[in-house]
Amino acid sequence: MAVHIRLIRNNIKSSNSYGKYFAKTVSQGEVTLDGIAAEICRNSGFSEGSVIGVATEIQDIVKQKLREGQTVVLPGIGWFSLRVESIGVDEPKQFHIGRHITRIICGYLPAGRRMAGGRILYDLCDGVKAVWQKGFKP
Repeated sequence: MAVHIRLIRNNIKSSNSYGKYFAKTVSQGEVTLDGIAAEICRNSGFSEGSVIGVATEIQDIVKQKLREGQTVVLPGIGWFSLRVESIGVDEPKQFHIGRHITRIICGYLPAGRRMAGGRILYDLCDGVKAVWQKGFKP
């Protein structure tokens, strides 16, 4: 398993790293629920319809639990929770939910474990290496 990379130059003149090159991942396409269901079907005894049904139900329940203010934990994937962004006020009694909450977002913390030396190994990234994007090599 590998992620494909290419280099991009930082062109932000106010940045301390202006002019330096950094690695950027290049997507190798997308996979939809139908594609995932077809692959699960090939690897197991489940039908595509069953897999899509269960995945759709998981999506509905995750949305419901988030709306109820719960954190949703999917082992090996991570934690999902709703967060708010707001405008700051000088005094707590000045805060008005309808005026000062600017948006509600879904936060995601990937599942992982701390390794020796303090680095975190994320479960979804375990075993992945970086390779040059086809046709790109400095």
